Amino acid sequence: MVENELITEILKEMTPLFKRAKNTVYELRVVDQRYAGQVNFFFEWNQVGRSTISRQILTVPRRRVKDLEGLITTLQLKTMVKVTLV
Repeated sequence: MVENELITEILKEMTPLFKRAKNTVYELRVVDQRYAGQVNFFFEWNQVGRSTISRQILTVPRRRVKDLEGLITTLQLKTMVKVTLV
C-alpha cells in the first residue's frame, strides 16, 4: 500500500513538468543514497541542442521504499518515461 501512495506522489509531482514537447527527451532519475538512508527522485528533460534540466521532485526515507527495483519497473510502466537508477 505504501508503494502505491509513493507512486501516486511521484506522478503528482512529475505531471506539471512533463509537457510532451517536440524533440525533447524525458527521464526520471532515481538516486539511492544508501549511507544517508534516503532515495531522491529527479525529473530531467533535454531539448535537442540544449542542456539538460533537472528538478528534484521528491525525497523519501529508504525505509519507506521496500522494493526499489519493483518501484522502478512500475514507474516505467505507468509513466512511459525512461527511469534510471543511480
